Amino acid sequence: MLRLLVLLLLLANGLFFGWTRGWFAPGWPPPRHGEREPERLAAQVQPERIAVLAPAAASAAEQAARAAAEACLEAGPFAATAAAGAEAALAAAGLPAGSWERLPEAPPSDRVWLRVPRAGSELQARLRALETGFGPCATR
Repeated sequence: MLRLLVLLLLLANGLFFGWTRGWFAPGWPPPRHGEREPERLAAQVQPERIAVLAPAAASAAEQAARAAAEACLEAGPFAATAAAGAEAALAAAGLPAGSWERLPEAPPSDRVWLRVPRAGSELQARLRALETGFGPCATR
């Protein structure tokens, strides 16, 4: 009796599996999985723009987004006294002491440039609001 019950359960599972896969499609149409929540499908905005990325590609995309969000900003050239004042303005803006660099201008000049190599978007806005004239880094 128990064997018959197990065989009937296996047969029912097999028939259900075949029905959900569409094996009996002309006589018994398969269930419509895609139409369970049509309001969600209709509410999607540009679903063709969504792509599932492999883990390596997702990591590369995340690093590219972080690099784009962080920019290098610099100001100068400053004389020695003006550079001290600009550094005081950076400290007053909330930058920790080691987050900017002093780059000397080519000799014989004694002027220096102040550079913040990795500034996020919020920090970029604060630096550009200072009167020290921060702008994008130039290649030197």
